[in-house]
Amino acid sequence: MASACRTLLVVVIVAANMVMPRTSPAETGVTSKTYLKFYRDARDNSYAPLYEYAELESRDRDQGKWDLYVASWWMHDFRTMGDASRNRDDLTHAYLRYSPYQDGHLQLTAGRHFVYEGVAAEQIDGVSGRFEATPLNGVSLFGGVPVITDFDQRTGDSAYGGRIYQRIPSLAEVGFSVLSEHNDGNRFREEAGIDLWLQPLKNVEVKGRSFYNAVTDGWSEHAYTLRFAPLKPLMVTGSFDRTSYHDAFSVRTLSVFSPDFLGKDETLTKAGGMVEYRFSDAVTGVVDYSDYSYKTMGDAGYYGAKMTIVLSTVSAGASVHRMDGAAEKLRYYETRVYTAADISKWRFSVDAINHHYDLAFSGVTNAYGVNGAARYSFSDSLATSLSIDYGKTPDFVYNTAVMVNLVYNFKGGK
Repeated sequence: MASACRTLLVVVIVAANMVMPRTSPAETGVTSKTYLKFYRDARDNSYAPLYEYAELESRDRDQGKWDLYVASWWMHDFRTMGDASRNRDDLTHAYLRYSPYQDGHLQLTAGRHFVYEGVAAEQIDGVSGRFEATPLNGVSLFGGVPVITDFDQRTGDSAYGGRIYQRIPSLAEVGFSVLSEHNDGNRFREEAGIDLWLQPLKNVEVKGRSFYNAVTDGWSEHAYTLRFAPLKPLMVTGSFDRTSYHDAFSVRTLSVFSPDFLGKDETLTKAGGMVEYRFSDAVTGVVDYSDYSYKTMGDAGYYGAKMTIVLSTVSAGASVHRMDGAAEKLRYYETRVYTAADISKWRFSVDAINHHYDLAFSGVTNAYGVNGAARYSFSDSLATSLSIDYGKTPDFVYNTAVMVNLVYNFKGGK
């Protein structure tokens, strides 16, 4: 993997030198994020990993035709248990984005990058392109090797697909997308999707998508949202979601997304609504309700209210919700309070949440978590922060995590 990452990075840099004129003015930014974390796992083992994230971005300052972006991370664990490696690293991004036209109706990207095109949400080593044929329609295409870690080898792997769309300006857009992926040369994923956006009236908006799994021959997801603003300070939102775990997670790269873990025959249908009212520029109130219908776990209702306040450099919020379901773990009260304040070069925040179960779940009646953070900015380019998490859940009797962070960013041009 490391050798492939280095090769990819060299290819991207060579391509960048071919595309970027030597006289082209460039704006360059460098960001470094360092994290040192201390925590214990469920077996009371201690860990102290050190993470370093580095980003480099350079772009065409005048014409905006090209953009070069490279990002990677490295980790060293001071307290790794057993024979596991103490060091890990990965190249998360290394791509060159180029548009030969200033209006950007044609955009090409090559290297390691993410592709979000309808049904596809993939990270690939490859190429992608977007072409807006007219202001009313366009097409996106992509192809390459999927970037999948801790799964298997990349030999014989491929992923490709695209999206076409038709648009009615200020009224509607409908897209159709496909994704095909092979693993070790074998059929792995074949999916198709329809997405839409409608605004029939100025204060009414509809967004949604439906995804189909051709391998399992079933609809994996339907998700639709309606937003309506009858008055300027009032927003009403309705939503409907249906997910078939068998079709949505028929293949996976992590065991947590296995249908066996989630419930192979489980289907979740969720419908609900939210009313948001802005009493003033500083105060907003929300009431919401969601109905969860599980095929095997039964039904549950989640409802409550939230209030937020923003006053100059101070913000705060509180919420109370009830989860009332047939299953034991779906019967609890949820309360949350949080606040944040900016004082000179400091930013402080506290966030606390509590779940009170009707009956003790895994021996726990009150599951809670508290996060406190403090951030100090030395300058526009340098800042540091300290974050402490403390909680008690059915999985952890007590869990404590401490994170120290240092962020440096620099921007310059030539």
